[in-house]
Amino acid sequence: MISVIIPTYNRLQLLLFTLQSLKPAHHPGMDIEVIVVDDGSTDDTWDYVLVNYPGITLLENKGKGAAAARNTGLKAARGEYILYLDSDDLLGPGFFAKKLKTLQQDKRYHACYGNYDYFEGEGDFDGTNTQFKNKYPLLAGGEDTGQHLALYLSGKYLPANTLLWRKDFLLKLNGHDESLIINQDVDIFFRAVFAGLRLTSVEDGTRALIRNHAADTRVGDARNATHKWEQMLEIREKVWAQMQAKGYTDKTFARPLSYYIFSRWKTLRHTHPGIAARYLGFARKVYWPIELRGNPFLKLAGKLLGPVRVINLKYALLKRD
Repeated sequence: MISVIIPTYNRLQLLLFTLQSLKPAHHPGMDIEVIVVDDGSTDDTWDYVLVNYPGITLLENKGKGAAAARNTGLKAARGEYILYLDSDDLLGPGFFAKKLKTLQQDKRYHACYGNYDYFEGEGDFDGTNTQFKNKYPLLAGGEDTGQHLALYLSGKYLPANTLLWRKDFLLKLNGHDESLIINQDVDIFFRAVFAGLRLTSVEDGTRALIRNHAADTRVGDARNATHKWEQMLEIREKVWAQMQAKGYTDKTFARPLSYYIFSRWKTLRHTHPGIAARYLGFARKVYWPIELRGNPFLKLAGKLLGPVRVINLKYALLKRD
């Protein structure tokens, strides 16, 4: 059995599209348990789902947040395999078949993922509202743990909604960290890597559909709260400690982490100088100096004067980054 865990809060109109994408007719032959974890919605989510979807397991989370909602669903799940699905996203027909078969046939793998697309709008996916973005590569074979780690360190993430996990591995990780209000999916992936994650992918002609509606209002967006920037840094500091403990300290891994942290310094230095200083100090500790990208003149100047001085000088002259 596959357990699909859907945290939700005041998204009834979008949740209906998500549940529609899980209809048995779209996933023939699949034994699917759908678990909706309501975080205290005030938009009639609870009553509507209870009345109109009697086959769904409906659980209360009472305002504890998305990470706790996912853990509530994980504890209740009866399936051997788990998919976390956001309450505004969709799954294409046939999404599970090949991923499930891959995990059933090769017990080495802890998780399997496939293709996905981003789309915009407040309704259903219709093919015309696709957003074309640079996406995470399909890496097959389970031997690419280091490559996954390097991608995540650089800030390139695999949408959680496309990952089919073995439940026992998620339990080994103790689920999501409920103290986090941002990057919960990033954190659990890092922890999975350090716990020995073996991940593979499939090209199966179907996809997860990730809604990109009203991104600036999402709870997880760091722009909504200063302390989220602090928590993002704290996650990377813990990751760096694990990298040192596990031997992931050469240039292949340290460099992308430092570049990611440095890019956050560039973003924050005008609006949050105190936090920005912490980011810069951490980047210096991990891998330094870094090389500036793009304009050859900036690259050369960065080597001569240092990247921080050149970035600040460029802004002083042009009033833009």
